[in-house]
Amino acid sequence: MRERVHERGLFRVANISKQMRAVSKHPPAARPRLLRATPLGLASRLLDLGAAHRALLERFAQRGTITILFTDIANFTASTETGGEKTAMELLDTHDAIVTPAIVGNRGRVVKNVGDGIMAAFRDPSDAVAAAAAIITRTRGNGLPTLPLRIGLDAGRPTRRGEDYIGHTVNLAARLVKRCREGEALVTDAVHRAATGVDDVVWRERGRPALKGVAKPPRTWRLTVRHERTATPARARGR
Repeated sequence: MRERVHERGLFRVANISKQMRAVSKHPPAARPRLLRATPLGLASRLLDLGAAHRALLERFAQRGTITILFTDIANFTASTETGGEKTAMELLDTHDAIVTPAIVGNRGRVVKNVGDGIMAAFRDPSDAVAAAAAIITRTRGNGLPTLPLRIGLDAGRPTRRGEDYIGHTVNLAARLVKRCREGEALVTDAVHRAATGVDDVVWRERGRPALKGVAKPPRTWRLTVRHERTATPARARGR
C-alpha cells in the first residue's frame, strides 16, 4: 500500500514538473489562460523557485531509499593468525564498542554481523555519513584502542527480507568496503549527493574503481574526517 501511495506521489510531482515546464515556454501574457485551464493555480509563483522545486523533487525521489553501510577490519585474518583467538576477540570487541554506538546514535540499525564487520541500514543518507564520520574519528583512539577500519556506503532501494536486506545496493556497499583504505569510507555518488549538513567531513573524488561482479561501477568519493571530534548527528542538527 505504501509503495502505491509513494508511486502516485512521484507521478503527481513528475506531472506537475512537466506542466510547469510547458507553462514556462509561453510568454507571460499567455500564462494566466493556461493556468486557469489546469489545477495549477499557484504554478506561476513556483516558476521562479527552481531551487525549491528541485528540492521537492529530490525529497520525493529519496522516499523509500535505504543507505547501506558495511564495516570491515583491515588485515583481520593476518592479525588473528599471528595473535590467535584472543587477538580476534579483542579486535571484534573494539570494533563493536566503536561502531554500534555510532550507528545507533545516528538513527541507524545494525542489520547483522558479517565476519569481522557489520551491515547497517539508515533511512537518511546524512545519518549514514554522520555515523561513518563518527566511526572514523573513534578509530583514531579517543580512549579506545586504534582500529584499522574500512567503511563502504551506497544508497538505493534494496529488497527487504525479514530483518535483512538484499539486492544491488547491498552488494555494491559490500564491494566498496574491500576497495577502501584504512581510516576512511568509500561512498557512492548517490550518497554523496543526498547527504547534507554533516560537519567536519572531507570529500575527495575517487572515480569509478573496478568492483568484482559490478559491470558498471558508480562514481565514488572518499570520505575522511577533518577534525578529531565526532561528527554531529543529524538529529542534533535539527533534522
